[in-house]
Amino acid sequence: MKTIDEPMPICEAEMERLEDQLVEDCKSLGMAESIRDFLQEPFSEWMDELADESSGGDDSSPECRLSRNGAGALAIAMQQTMAVRDALLVSIIVDERRSSRDFLMGFMANPTLPGNTRHLEESLNGSFRDASRKPDTKRCDNGVNMMFDIIGMVPERYHVQPLAIISYVLWWMGDERAMLCAMRALALDENCSLAAIICSAAKRHRATRRKEAVLAHGELNTRE
Repeated sequence: MKTIDEPMPICEAEMERLEDQLVEDCKSLGMAESIRDFLQEPFSEWMDELADESSGGDDSSPECRLSRNGAGALAIAMQQTMAVRDALLVSIIVDERRSSRDFLMGFMANPTLPGNTRHLEESLNGSFRDASRKPDTKRCDNGVNMMFDIIGMVPERYHVQPLAIISYVLWWMGDERAMLCAMRALALDENCSLAAIICSAAKRHRATRRKEAVLAHGELNTRE
């Protein structure tokens, strides 16, 4: 049976040491090599847990799906580069058959390569255009729960991108709590573009539903 680390919070000083080390490695070794080294084990752990059919359904469980080291590393990497945030988001929405972990790692390490960017966008957009691709509830639950694991273990200033990812996934699943998560992310960082997009999309959806309700009510009154 796999041993799961106790969800002990990671202090600000520890996070800063890890973050400083990543920044220094990027300067001396280059971003691609540094991101690969920094995320090799945490990302492998993330992808394994994401596909785990036995986890993700019981929110009352005190056990964390991510290790302490994995949660800290992913939080720092998301803070340093949006490519990591985007790759983690896509890994939740799109399964490994359409977007492999090798590709996602390559994107995180080299996000500016045209082929990487195009494939990531096509993978994500395909999930919305293809009506047959319904949200994988278990996979989404696993991803959202792991993001909450991260939030529970790292200082507040690292919560922005996990909250933005959670808001996106909840919005895609039609969960109205998406707005709350997006607003919380914006309260922490008003420049979080992904959270702003979700807030706007959620507001449009609510306005559309209100308009439909008013029109339906008017039609019913006309028929009476």
